[in-house]
Amino acid sequence: MEYLVIRISDLEGGASWQAVDAHGAPLAHCGQGELEQAAELAGGRKVVLLVPAREVFRARLDLPARGRRSAVRGARYALEDRIAGDVEDLHFAVGPADGNQLDVAAVERQRLVDLLARLEAAGLQPAAAYGEGDALPHLPNAAAALLEKDALLLRDGGGQVVSAQPGELAGLVDIACEEHAGEEAAPFRLVIYCEPALEDAAREAIAGLNGRDVELRLLEQGVMPQLAAESMSGGAVNLLQGEFRRRDDRAGRLRSAAIGLLAMALLIPGYLAIDGWRAQREYQALAGIVEGRLRQMMPDAGASADIRGEFRRRVASADLSAAADSDGFLRVLQSLERAGGSGARVLGLNYGNGSAQVRLAAADMETLEQVRRSLISSGHSVLIQTAVPESNGSVTGELSIRDGRAR
Repeated sequence: MEYLVIRISDLEGGASWQAVDAHGAPLAHCGQGELEQAAELAGGRKVVLLVPAREVFRARLDLPARGRRSAVRGARYALEDRIAGDVEDLHFAVGPADGNQLDVAAVERQRLVDLLARLEAAGLQPAAAYGEGDALPHLPNAAAALLEKDALLLRDGGGQVVSAQPGELAGLVDIACEEHAGEEAAPFRLVIYCEPALEDAAREAIAGLNGRDVELRLLEQGVMPQLAAESMSGGAVNLLQGEFRRRDDRAGRLRSAAIGLLAMALLIPGYLAIDGWRAQREYQALAGIVEGRLRQMMPDAGASADIRGEFRRRVASADLSAAADSDGFLRVLQSLERAGGSGARVLGLNYGNGSAQVRLAAADMETLEQVRRSLISSGHSVLIQTAVPESNGSVTGELSIRDGRAR
């Protein structure tokens, strides 16, 4: 997968951009100009938007007892006294949990609406949006600062981001040192990034830091390759959550394809259990219907492709965090597909609110237990509710499956 990382500017329509691979390696020279120019490079790439850091409030909060589902609601109250203005006008998003703590980001809702409208008008649909401070390196026991001509970004060792003017570097470092201090804390260290043209200004700023441990790293290729690479490192808070979460066309196709898998899993095995010439004719007709439906869902697969194998490959390699975060349906379905190789078949499935009730036919009790272990290894919570022995030695079981990410 390739990405186009776009850093929006305060100027109407202005931006800079960099294409990278999934590991952050640059794929072309960075560009700068109008968003319409960036859109010419977006074909086949996921778009990542970097929002000006001064517009994104970042904080770290204790993870609520009820987990992530109540984190956004709790953040509104926890940060009310720390944010100027009405929290009801803000959009909140949460990042990955780090132990018992959770990163939270807040941005003015209307500002995010306006930014997304600008991109849409230029033909761009972002898959993610981060505060640009999240694209600074996260260095353990060190702060990272990005020095530009008219701006300064500083990210401390805890991931908190401050936007300021270049002349305020010394004051920010003093504050960061005080917060970093402690009996067991490692000595404070600062890494400053800047383009070669600003080297003299950076060294002048370093001279005013009272002999602190500072390292200067020059960005020979410019700022955007560095920010784009760090955007791929994970840990950033994606602002496109809740009302702003985008479902792209690929997500819709995967969901439709998942329904096709259910058709194959629930209907075809039943026909295979029927003896006789009539059943074989009906099975072949049904198989043709399913194959035709899958080809409609995946028109890019090609007429000569093994459509069922191609479907399984796409589900297995799908980025399910983007396609089905709301309910985990595809994640459970993908796990069932893997578990089904152990000799069990699905008889029925109901899904809702992050949980699935599945009825399975297994060769024996050991096979049913293998399915349970396979689902657990995929990160789900699984409970065998019933296991009824049949006259032919098989077992019909009912499983309750809780999606591992819906907690």
